Amino acid sequence: MTHQSAIRSTFDAYLKSGGDTVAEQLDQQTGRKQTLRAFPYPVMLELAFPELDFVNRWCWQHFGASHGECFQKHSQYRMCTADDQHSHIGSWTNRWLVKTDYDFGFNEWYFSTDSDRDLFLEFVPSINWGENFPKQ
Repeated sequence: MTHQSAIRSTFDAYLKSGGDTVAEQLDQQTGRKQTLRAFPYPVMLELAFPELDFVNRWCWQHFGASHGECFQKHSQYRMCTADDQHSHIGSWTNRWLVKTDYDFGFNEWYFSTDSDRDLFLEFVPSINWGENFPKQ
C-alpha cells in the first residue's frame, strides 16, 4: 500500500484557500474559463505532488497525451520522453492552481467528454503516491 492524500474538491474551495492573491485568483478564473471552452468537464482535487504525477500518468495511459505544453520531463511517472520544450494535442488537460502546504495543493483536470470525466472519477479513490513511494 502506498500513501494516499488526494481528496475531491471544488474551484470555490481553491478560491477560499487563501493560497493566492486576489489578482492571482482572477488570473486563474480567466484561464479556467478559457480552458472550459474546449474541455468543459472539470474535476478538482487537493493532492500531493507525487499523486499529481501518478494521476497524470494514468490519464496518459487512458486518454493519450495531455493537451498543451508538456511538463513530463519533471514527472516522477514520466510518459513523454522528449526533453525539449514542446506541446501535445489531446482530449484532456490539467492546471496546477496553488500550493497550500509542502508538496500539496489544488490541481484541476479538464476533459473534452463527460465519459472521460466519469472514468476519471471512478479512478479517483485509487489515487496514491505510486510505486516510487512505498509505505514503510
